Amino acid sequence: MTTTTCVLIFDFDGTVSLGDEPVIAFARHLDEESGSASGLITRTISRFLTADGRIGAALDGLTDADPVYLALHVVDGSVDGYYAAQRLAGLLGVASDRIDAAYEASRADLADGLISTRAPEGFGSFLAAFPASAHRVLVSNSPANGLTEQIDKLGLTRSFDEVVTSANKPSGLPAIAERILAERDVPPSRLVSVGDVWVNDLAPVAPLGALTALIDRMPVPDGAEPTVRAPHIEELYPWLLEQARS
Repeated sequence: MTTTTCVLIFDFDGTVSLGDEPVIAFARHLDEESGSASGLITRTISRFLTADGRIGAALDGLTDADPVYLALHVVDGSVDGYYAAQRLAGLLGVASDRIDAAYEASRADLADGLISTRAPEGFGSFLAAFPASAHRVLVSNSPANGLTEQIDKLGLTRSFDEVVTSANKPSGLPAIAERILAERDVPPSRLVSVGDVWVNDLAPVAPLGALTALIDRMPVPDGAEPTVRAPHIEELYPWLLEQARS
């Protein structure tokens, strides 16, 4: 049995699986739950994502008479499209259990192949280049339904050593990380967490002494101090491989 010398935890949506269609599907189902005939949540989240969460750019061309104008101010500061959609839906009166139902419906769309996503350029080859001593883990808040099919569609079924679904990040991530480190007999300093949402994917394990790699497509909260950061994960490939090989 190969001794593990490094653990790498990868987020899924926005990190391994790229494209905004899953978020738009979530927003669309939230509109259905809210009874919105105008598709306010979908239209707002579409603009939010097109502007990479930068509200000034998202407001460009809108007047204050447009409901999307006010809605964008409501979601300003959201860490990603999912948070923005959930926040807006809640203010529109959608109950938490119906928000959960909308999310489950969007994952069912993924499972049924109704949503298009893509892997980062060269990601499969990148994962294959890791030494055998590196333990590659995919950790997602998504349920297995939808995620399993997407991993297969992206050609990554055999690329991870372990997949954790329904992870309940951020609160659930420290226990997941500590369990993996204990099982692999690896110190926290040899854990690298990779993701696009600081509060979900990186902040929970930074106090353990883990290294953190942030994909900073969206504005980053004040106080976020990742070990490394870049707008695209492809730019982090050399650094991540270096950590695994050192």
